[in-house]
Amino acid sequence: MLPISPGHRNLLAALSLTLITCILSSCVVPTAGRQTSRSATAPYVSAGTVEYSPGLTGDLYLPQAGGNKGVIVLVHAGGFYTGSRQQIAACATPIMDQIDRGFAVLNIDYRLTSGNQNQFPAAVADVSAAIDWTRSTGPNYGINPATVIIAGHSAGGTLAALIGLGANNPNSPRGNSSPVDGWIAISGIYDLRVPGVAQLQQRAWLGPNASGDAIQAASAVTLADAGDAPGYIAHGTQDPLVPVAQPFTLFVTTWLTGTNPWLDLVSSTDCNGHIPTCAMNTAYLNMWVDQIAA
Repeated sequence: MLPISPGHRNLLAALSLTLITCILSSCVVPTAGRQTSRSATAPYVSAGTVEYSPGLTGDLYLPQAGGNKGVIVLVHAGGFYTGSRQQIAACATPIMDQIDRGFAVLNIDYRLTSGNQNQFPAAVADVSAAIDWTRSTGPNYGINPATVIIAGHSAGGTLAALIGLGANNPNSPRGNSSPVDGWIAISGIYDLRVPGVAQLQQRAWLGPNASGDAIQAASAVTLADAGDAPGYIAHGTQDPLVPVAQPFTLFVTTWLTGTNPWLDLVSSTDCNGHIPTCAMNTAYLNMWVDQIAA
């Protein structure tokens, strides 16, 4: 486990440009050669809606080509208080496109906060339940849980990182659920201990009077260790909501554990904000997914 104390954060901030360059050169996805994803208007035809936990549902999309290699559990955005799985066309096209490459997608809803209801860690427990359902019951629906990847955008990216890094950590808020084989975190917040950033999430998810322990538990970077599944981190370089320091902190923290994360920084003028999926390097994302499933 690698907790990021104030001293550790100062150490990371003091890393030389040379060292950062060495780290990034080995794992950062190049910006050249980005490919256009399947059109957001192309139909994704669901095989049906499933109840993965009492009162919680998701739409199941079966592989359309490329065999039956595994499953991606997709978690939507919305700041933990809004949003739904209907956002897939705008926010997760590169993930949904994996149905053409041999992967099923389970696109889930989870409990949203309302006042002081369903606050942290309710959503973490829900996503964990979806992972459990995928492994235990998914085969009854024709999917192959040999490879299970968790993916999410914004709040969903935060949840994906918490699930991906928390499987073998006794301090994880996810509980005793099945591990994943890889995680994809897009535009998430991964260290809520940073002043200012925490306010974005505390009001809705953690509550205005959240304790230091809760803030730490909701910070994915505090869960990283050498036993974690590998991750793919994507972020817009001009994200107006989540500072680009967040994915860098997650990337460096997980890289130092030896789990070989990949970092996809999206700088395309039209797609460098909070929804970078329209210009993610899909060729490299596909390469990473295939590597996880190998």
